[in-house]
Amino acid sequence: MVPIHMMFGHPSRRAYLDHISARTERPCAAAGLTSYRYGTIMIGATSTQDALNEADRSLTQGAATVDRLEIWNAQTGLYEKVTT
Repeated sequence: MVPIHMMFGHPSRRAYLDHISARTERPCAAAGLTSYRYGTIMIGATSTQDALNEADRSLTQGAATVDRLEIWNAQTGLYEKVTT
C-alpha cells in the first residue's frame, strides 16, 4: 500500500494538508452563486438560508447553524463569519 502523501507527490503529510487548506481558502461557487463555507464544506448558494440548507444535507449529525457559516468577501479575499 502506498502512503497517501506519496500518491499525490507531496514530500510530507504537512505539505499535503497545506495543499488541501489552500483549496478551501478561496471561492468555489459557480457563476450566479455566492461562496459559503461551513467548516470544511464548500457551498455555492443563493442566500444564507440556502447555504444552511445545503450544509444540513452534508452533515451526518445535528443541524447546521449560522454561527459556523462563513461567506466569501471578494474585497478582502477571505471568508468571514455570516452576520445576521
